[in-house]
Amino acid sequence: MRVPVQGPADEPADTKQPEPADRRQDPPLGQPPERAEDEQLPAEKDPTEDPQVEADTVLPEDEILAACATILAESGAYSVLHPGCGTGRCARYLAAAGFLVTAFDIAQLSVRVAAARCVPEDLPIRYLVADPSLPAPDIGQFDGLFAPNILHLFQHPQRRRILRLLTRNLRPGGVGIITVISNRDQRYAQGREIERDTFEAFPGQLMHFYSEDELHYELDRYFRVSIIEEVTEVETDHLGNKFEYSMLLACGIKRD
Repeated sequence: MRVPVQGPADEPADTKQPEPADRRQDPPLGQPPERAEDEQLPAEKDPTEDPQVEADTVLPEDEILAACATILAESGAYSVLHPGCGTGRCARYLAAAGFLVTAFDIAQLSVRVAAARCVPEDLPIRYLVADPSLPAPDIGQFDGLFAPNILHLFQHPQRRRILRLLTRNLRPGGVGIITVISNRDQRYAQGREIERDTFEAFPGQLMHFYSEDELHYELDRYFRVSIIEEVTEVETDHLGNKFEYSMLLACGIKRD
């Protein structure tokens, strides 16, 4: 999960400059920043020191990740696909636990930061820039899928498409682990309801809150679901503030 970060207020344009510098608004929760295809970071700048990246980086507690690593190991998985990797916190944890990880995210800067941070540890992670909601079939086939906090950012038709595309990259008998926000979370019903249990707290910022029954129903088409349990996800932001989220963790074996 990410919490919105308030960007600095726009400064008044300098009357001596006819063309003020371009400024972008911070993206809404769960959506990457817009970037031109040819946009480059300055060669002399270390992306891991970018202040916006630091502001967007959160440090979740390891309990959920430890449970996921245990599930993957007990299922015999080695290669793991991790969509929506952000700056690579979960990917590094799984790689350090002994898995061969392919991680991807649509935000180019986040992927560059993630790749830079894993170099000193020489971890077995392959990073790609790709849309987590539209994974390409040529990414490969994997023993395991770890998809945290992705499905609840979309409406029902998109969620079904995402599951279909992600399971396409999972080998027969592969294990899938998915986390979503629960309808017991304190943020439930904040904002305008645009479809059942889906709310728009801010323009363009959607959040779908799952019940256990609904999550089982959506996953059952693609997985033989064995686990759905409520967990608490705790995140600490760059200022030391802690945020708790009521989540559902689901695990299942891909259907033939």
